[in-house]
Amino acid sequence: MKLLKYIKFILPALIFYIMMEFFFRSFGLSKSSLITLFLISILSAFWITKYRFLPIILILLFTTGSVLTLITIGRNSFQQLYIELVSITFFFSLIGLHRFFIQQENWMKRENIKSKILDSGFNLNQSIILISIFLISSGTYGLYIDLDLPLWLLIIIIFVTIFSSTIYLTRINFLKSKAEEIHLDTVKNKTFNFYSFLLSLIIVELTWALSFSPANHLTVGALILSMYYPYWNILKYYLRNKLTKKIVASNILFFLLFLSITIISGQWTIS
Repeated sequence: MKLLKYIKFILPALIFYIMMEFFFRSFGLSKSSLITLFLISILSAFWITKYRFLPIILILLFTTGSVLTLITIGRNSFQQLYIELVSITFFFSLIGLHRFFIQQENWMKRENIKSKILDSGFNLNQSIILISIFLISSGTYGLYIDLDLPLWLLIIIIFVTIFSSTIYLTRINFLKSKAEEIHLDTVKNKTFNFYSFLLSLIIVELTWALSFSPANHLTVGALILSMYYPYWNILKYYLRNKLTKKIVASNILFFLLFLSITIISGQWTIS
């Protein structure tokens, strides 16, 4: 019975896996496989969340990141494992979307919501966005190096990724707070576009600076993620009116620790 419960998540994830395989292995079918891959992703998110458009942002970001990083990896022993891992992650992204948006719909219908399911859905959505940021950042930077892409194209892709990711996260943060009947500052939550734009500019400046360094694509992706996560965490609590000095200090500490690990362990030679 439990298997039947998850079949609506398993089937799209299985098709996602097959299309990723076709895209990578068959050059003749690569374009059609790529189009099918994105269509399956969009339709799955649309169907799982009962025809909502907001989740399409998350699923497009994840699918784009999965494809870009797959191209960067190339043909090696890790390629097959990578396809399996992103397919499993796609499965969990659908579960996260379903849990969050169905519970949010229950709130709109004035029905009882299950806080634990709402929280797990929100956390899954947040995690998938963070994974997508890393995949798109590292994948795009890898193509920037390998294909000698223009810097302006790299900047635009990173900007759009960070901006749309923050818009999505601030929106679901707003929906979650409303469902939990948390009082929100109207002015703060109406200006989330500004915060998204500001963070995008900061990350773009970091990317521009890193383009002059010998950092490889994985190191760049990790550095962008290390800056994004603490900023988003602080912004999340600020919008919920729960920001404290302790939260700010812990996120700054996390940033410095993650940054140090990345700098020490990262590969600073372009291969």
